[in-house]
Amino acid sequence: MKELLTSETTGLYTGTSSASMPSMSFVRWLVVGLLLLACFLFLGFLTAGAWLSCPAESSYRADVVVVLGGGGGSRYARGRDLMLQGQSSHLLVINPSDAERQDAQKALRGRDVYFDSTPRSTWQEAKTVRFWMQVNGWKSVLVVSDPPHLLRVGYAFASNLRGTGLTYALVATNPPWWSAWRWWQNPQSSGFVVSEVLKLVYYLGRYRFGLG
Repeated sequence: MKELLTSETTGLYTGTSSASMPSMSFVRWLVVGLLLLACFLFLGFLTAGAWLSCPAESSYRADVVVVLGGGGGSRYARGRDLMLQGQSSHLLVINPSDAERQDAQKALRGRDVYFDSTPRSTWQEAKTVRFWMQVNGWKSVLVVSDPPHLLRVGYAFASNLRGTGLTYALVATNPPWWSAWRWWQNPQSSGFVVSEVLKLVYYLGRYRFGLG
């Protein structure tokens, strides 16, 4: 009789061990997880501009209008317009240019205009505004800046005004280069958004979690 050869009698390996291969269910879940992550990142990319600019509010009458530094003149112009509309009788311009100083003396003659060139960051601007408000007895402020700057501005002001009883509202400029939903199509807005995302991460790490 012929013997029937099997793997037991020959010692040959005829199969694969299930333990040496990932299960199909694991592979499926891994693929699903990667697809979800890709969708999440893509959605974050599309909505980054909207998230950064979402804290913008409608202006109302406040004790003081504050124009944050930078902006190439558009921030000052927005703050000046708010003053001319009667939204406040006090204007504080941070890190003003010479042209902005001269314009304020002419366009806002008879109104209280202040300048402060000490802050070197958005966080320092928030602390400086708190100081001015407490010294002058101002209780409310309209803070003017560019749309993609507002989320970080809001974080800085919320952190520095917490517990003081002082209130703030964020007012956006209207720059021609900005589109919250198409921010990547313009070099200026795309650079601004990338910079703000990185700076916001830095702010959270340093001021929220005490890193660095």
